[in-house]
Amino acid sequence: VGLNYFRSNTDNLLTRQSLGFLSGLDMNWSNGGKLKNDGFDVSFTAKLLALKDWQWQVGASAGHYKNKITELPEGRTYVDNDIYGATIRTQVGNVANAFYGYKTLGVFASTEEAQAAGLPGEQGLYFMADNGVDKNYFQAGDVHFADLNGDGQISEADKTVIGNPNPDVYGNIFATINWKHLTLSAVFNYSLGNDVFNYYRSVLEGGKNFYNQTVAMTNRWRADGQETNMPRAVYDDPMGNSRFSDRWIEDGSYLRLKTLNLTYKIPSGLTWLQGLSIWAEATNLFTISRYTGGDPEFSVSDNVLYQGIDAGNVAQGRIFTLGMRVNL
Repeated sequence: VGLNYFRSNTDNLLTRQSLGFLSGLDMNWSNGGKLKNDGFDVSFTAKLLALKDWQWQVGASAGHYKNKITELPEGRTYVDNDIYGATIRTQVGNVANAFYGYKTLGVFASTEEAQAAGLPGEQGLYFMADNGVDKNYFQAGDVHFADLNGDGQISEADKTVIGNPNPDVYGNIFATINWKHLTLSAVFNYSLGNDVFNYYRSVLEGGKNFYNQTVAMTNRWRADGQETNMPRAVYDDPMGNSRFSDRWIEDGSYLRLKTLNLTYKIPSGLTWLQGLSIWAEATNLFTISRYTGGDPEFSVSDNVLYQGIDAGNVAQGRIFTLGMRVNL
């Protein structure tokens, strides 16, 4: 059994700061923030069976960490970055790079339901047009965005943290069984509690352009009174139904059989041959996950700002390998 605990405080954190207009740039990277990290990892290995011809060994590991921004440059309380249409917010007192957007309460099934969502005297929830005067009222078939401040309109003031790309727990599980000269080993890896922004689903289910859409769009709202979780399709999306919201945030938890290996060590009495074995291995054999994207174990970039953003990269495929090992 092994247990490790860590705590670190980072100074001169690489963050973005605003620049004066004379520089010709809006933002620039600087070393001006502070970050605190706490976490632990625990692991164990146990031999469940130790006979002459049979051996069985199992093990597992689990890790957890939590980070918190303690300071940002220029006395700022938060920094926002727009990536693939998502707002990534780094805020003092919160985790780094959280998903920041709108909460949703479903889809308005009828005109009456849309009108009832607004304040008395209004025709329902609305957002202000770019001219700052006209009100755009949500209708039947539009997404019901949560009016968090209760002012009857959907605005930047209603945005909040809608997801955390950091997992609650992550680790591995492995097992090895030996029978005489035959060895079977399996390694699983897992991640629990991490949120994912499914960017390519936001494109293929946004219903706002002429791109091909997924079959989920066949359930879109089309008639007054229809109850569905898919809003109406309108070119160019004038009501912003496809805006960055928790519609596109999914649970990225998964359990994956990463490798399965079967090895047979061929007995040999030759003095010049120290070992001869043949083996077969399967990689990414199966994955258990509720994530609707192609692969819950992805990496769109090694940049920390892109953590938890699935831009539609090709999923890891299954790989089957045969081999022979000769030790002279």
